[in-house]
Amino acid sequence: MAELGQQTVDFSTLVTRAAAESFLSLKELVAQYTSSTDLSDAQRKINLLKFINKTQQRLLRLHVLSNWSQQVPLINYCQQLASTLSNHETCFTQAADSLFFMHDGLQLARAPIYDVPVATEILLTGTYQRFPKCAEEIGAHGTLTEDQQKKALKKLDTLVRSKLLEVSIPKGFSEVKVSDGTVLLSVDGEYKVLVTLGYRGHLNLWRILHLELLVGEKSGPVKLEDSRRYIVGDDLERRMAEAADPFVTLHSVLHELCVALIMDTVIKQVQALRQGRWKSAISFDLVSDNTGQGGTSAFMQINNDVEAESVSLGTPGLKIMYWVNSDKTSCSSGSGFCQHIIVQPRSDMQIKCLHSSFVVDPTTGKEAEFFLETSCIDVEKLLLQAINCNIYTRLLEIQRELVKNSQICQTDGDVVLQGNIDESDGDYVKKCEGKQILRVRAYGSSYFLLGISLRTGRFCLQLSRNFLAPADLLEFEESLDQGTVSATEVFVSLRSKSILHLFASIGKFVGLQVFIFYFPVFG
Repeated sequence: MAELGQQTVDFSTLVTRAAAESFLSLKELVAQYTSSTDLSDAQRKINLLKFINKTQQRLLRLHVLSNWSQQVPLINYCQQLASTLSNHETCFTQAADSLFFMHDGLQLARAPIYDVPVATEILLTGTYQRFPKCAEEIGAHGTLTEDQQKKALKKLDTLVRSKLLEVSIPKGFSEVKVSDGTVLLSVDGEYKVLVTLGYRGHLNLWRILHLELLVGEKSGPVKLEDSRRYIVGDDLERRMAEAADPFVTLHSVLHELCVALIMDTVIKQVQALRQGRWKSAISFDLVSDNTGQGGTSAFMQINNDVEAESVSLGTPGLKIMYWVNSDKTSCSSGSGFCQHIIVQPRSDMQIKCLHSSFVVDPTTGKEAEFFLETSCIDVEKLLLQAINCNIYTRLLEIQRELVKNSQICQTDGDVVLQGNIDESDGDYVKKCEGKQILRVRAYGSSYFLLGISLRTGRFCLQLSRNFLAPADLLEFEESLDQGTVSATEVFVSLRSKSILHLFASIGKFVGLQVFIFYFPVFG
């Protein structure tokens, strides 16, 4: 007898029993209603609803069983598939085990690697020149002759060239040169490396013969200690041996190392400038831009005495701010805009120099482009270039504004923007320290000289001849710095004052009494 719950029942028998049970229940309910007269109408309705609900549930179960019985062939087929897949899994496991043991057996049974060139030489000449004559010569081979060296290098050179055809060469390499069985790979301003085949005796793997970093300052390139160079070279050889594209791995690692060294050098130089003659005229922030697109950056203020080694880990960018002492471009309060230049590695790991605003290059007359010469990093030179371009741009805007005014510019020589300052303007050079000046004619051969200070970004106003009081010039300088009046209004007022001063001087010279606003001028 089958266990309880495991025996099967015909579906027809199940339907018959369900119908019989429902009929008997209905018969009992009718008999109960006819024999009993004390049941209320509500109780009769409740008993009837219970019977209907019970019968409905029984019929629903029969309906589900009838639908399920139609899927029995599909279920049997799925069970057969599961059994077949289980058998396949067992077969695959046995096959994998057999392949593993066969691999170990083939490793033991494989034939040694024969030296085909040596075998060919022995076959053709009947001898081998490098074969030792006695046991003592086995461990001490003599050097190759010149002809033998040429033949060996020629074979190695051919092997290296054929190997180069099998690997991909990154576009970042500026030079790829093959000579005497070696390959010279170099990137301008970053590094050059000499490689050949034969890493750990494998002629299909690359080994590094020499590594030299080209990143440097005025004092010379950055020098790696021999121990550190050995560690870097050994790590590179190991990575190249494991990589599918060894030169891509080589360039990626060395380029990232050079970028970190470049940014470390830039930060060290900026710190030296702050401790030197620039002092508080400049400041800097580290820039972290995960997108590498120069968009919204997170700025992190650091101490000026921070060690460069600690910031090289994340290879951040650097925001160099200048004219921080200027009232107009104050950065200390955090509310004003500060002129700055950002030196930052982008998403392609190329060093980019971006200015905070549009500036014009005085040498080309076009938008200035800033580059960092990585082989001779000079941050002060880059900073001066940015400041001079900014000064030139601001003076150029003022010149264009003044040229449009007929009271100031009547001839071509009335408003001139000069790039080089004459020796006669020595006082101006000491005060402004700039290379760009705007000459605005007052009258005759007398000019106003307008420039901008390199350190503060404030306007410097001088006269080619002393025909106005210094207090007047300081007042107009303050007006220009604060932006309360336009440059046109300033120079119109200055020109009026200078012409009045000229008339007063002429009047005094001929012995006339000079009046300004109806008041006499004495002296």
